[in-house]
Amino acid sequence: MGISKYYSEFVYGGVDGLITTFAIIAGSLGGNLSTKIVVILGLASILSDGFSMGISSYLAEKSRINANNAIKVAIITFLSFVCIGIFPLLPFLFHMKEPFTLSSIILGALLFLLGFLKEFKLFEGIETLLIGGAAAAIAYFVAKSISKYENKLEKKDQEEEKDEKNIQ
Repeated sequence: MGISKYYSEFVYGGVDGLITTFAIIAGSLGGNLSTKIVVILGLASILSDGFSMGISSYLAEKSRINANNAIKVAIITFLSFVCIGIFPLLPFLFHMKEPFTLSSIILGALLFLLGFLKEFKLFEGIETLLIGGAAAAIAYFVAKSISKYENKLEKKDQEEEKDEKNIQ
């Protein structure tokens, strides 16, 4: 089972694993959630999303002419998603200093590497890095915006409760 034959599934699973995991990290931190929640959501997502990716790859490959490869494609996609996708979560799992910064560096390095290894071209590495970085930024800023909005609503509700108590 030569890896070059299944390299597209390896890249597909790996890139999606990295982006999905980091999106959970960035979104959780953008929403001011605790490190404990980052780890719980990250691990749950890696396994469930990895399984989903593997099953989706299996079903897609099974519908193609070469249905004999469906199980291999599913396994490679799943393992790639899980084994590569776990890396951005490691700084949180091991309680390292500045886990978000380390996670960002790991994400960037691995996205670049996966892209570069597709054709050993600098452009491919940069393209994959930029696409993955954009997904992570979206997750972070959406969560940050929602968190700010929710905080404003919560503050407004507290002020209204306070005003009602003062009236009584």
